Amino acid sequence: MKKNNEYFWKNNKADNSFSYLSNSIKKILNLYNTKKLSHLDIGCGNGYLTKKISNYFEHCVGIDISKSAISQAKKNYNGKIKFYRKKISNINKKFNFITIIEVIEHLYSPDDFLKKLSLVADNKTTILITTPYHSFVKNLMIILLGKFDNHFNPLWEHGHIKFFTKKSLKELCERNNFKVKKIFYSGRVYPISKSIIFIIKKK
Repeated sequence: MKKNNEYFWKNNKADNSFSYLSNSIKKILNLYNTKKLSHLDIGCGNGYLTKKISNYFEHCVGIDISKSAISQAKKNYNGKIKFYRKKISNINKKFNFITIIEVIEHLYSPDDFLKKLSLVADNKTTILITTPYHSFVKNLMIILLGKFDNHFNPLWEHGHIKFFTKKSLKELCERNNFKVKKIFYSGRVYPISKSIIFIIKKK
């Protein structure tokens, strides 16, 4: 919903992607020793998912440029996560672990976004990126089931404007000096998964 030219959040409850992403991300985090790590969630939205995974880290920060998002994230919350209405360029420290959950598909320039990650990440930082998954099989099924207008909806204010395949997301990462370490899928079953999850590090 558009309000004051921002992505507007009306509540701090789960949206339709949070349940399957939460389960997948928790399984991935169990593969890492994160208990003493600092965590930054970029584009944290209403904070729902940030709160779900915060127990895996020692320190947590969530940032978003939406005023309503941060307002909802802070609403009735007094836990350890620090929520800020900030851009990456306003953060002056590096983090051990960064999550970017269902964000890059909304961005006009994902390249510019990844370049700015150097402000908060070094070559020891583990970065987890999720985005809706697209492939020939999945897109064909969307068309055959008559879901094209709904899935690629141009009327959704602040909606998805980038649609990534495994190949295009890998190219995006590599040309911005990030190495893809692991790839996971979330929601349904491959090759019609709902989202793709990359674990990347700076080269």
